[in-house]
Amino acid sequence: MRPARDAREAAARKAASMSDDHILEELPLVAGRACGSCNVCCVALTINDVQMQKLPGIRCRHAQRDNSCAIYETRPETCRKFFCGWRTLKWVREGLRPDRSGVLVQFHGTVSPETGERKLGVVITLLNGGALRAEGLAETVAAAIAADIPVYLSVPGPPGHTSGRARINDALQEPVRLRDKEAVLAILREARAMGRTGDFAPIVLAPRPDTPAPDA
Repeated sequence: MRPARDAREAAARKAASMSDDHILEELPLVAGRACGSCNVCCVALTINDVQMQKLPGIRCRHAQRDNSCAIYETRPETCRKFFCGWRTLKWVREGLRPDRSGVLVQFHGTVSPETGERKLGVVITLLNGGALRAEGLAETVAAAIAADIPVYLSVPGPPGHTSGRARINDALQEPVRLRDKEAVLAILREARAMGRTGDFAPIVLAPRPDTPAPDA
């Protein structure tokens, strides 16, 4: 068990040491994993490109009934560059495909206010209450915490609004050290409950020339 855990933590540290500007070029996609019919990103992401604007939590108008994309060949730059953590990070457990787990892992660049050092972290969004029961959630969070990766728990607001987000590293250090899975899940459950009570503000995207109004 320990060698596998060490390997996951080493992979997590490698990811955290890379620049977020080049993360997708440096990290190959995980073999054996494919998006398939998953199109969670077509709903969850904010798109603010010249080609198109879309608010978070709103299904893209180009998403088809079978979850395919009607403009795949000419899709916006945001869509072209995006791969979730399940596709790119080996230490994100197999069971966390977003559409099946309700868990979306994304990269998040941070800058130290003291040193100005850039470090890559992850945002783990719990899309629904069932996400807390997703197989591999606690283990994935623990691997990132053990590797000293900044981890943020995110709870979506209403469609078109900001999300609730908080860094959870300090709260989880001791349960992760003790390998206490139930304590990890209890803290995640409490953090999600607190996040759902936050103040969610409407997101307003600045109009771009010759760009249709954001999906609403």
